[in-house]
Amino acid sequence: EMVAALQGYRAQKKMFENDNDTSSEGYHGVCLALAQIEEKVGEDWDGVTVLLDNNKQPVTMPDIVPYAIGNGDIKAVLKWIN
Repeated sequence: EMVAALQGYRAQKKMFENDNDTSSEGYHGVCLALAQIEEKVGEDWDGVTVLLDNNKQPVTMPDIVPYAIGNGDIKAVLKWIN
């Protein structure tokens, strides 16, 4: 619901801007609503959340991965990801 509202306000704002109608009350109202919802959920949030699923085992990262990251061994990291 929050993502839909965020996308809706962004689309409305874009329509006002495309019509070069950035001085109207409607535009300013949309900007205010967009700012408020972005403050609640974050301006870059795309709606993806990570929820706990008790039916699946969590993925465990091998000890070599953080070690490889710390030493700049990207090949080892990519091998584990792949």
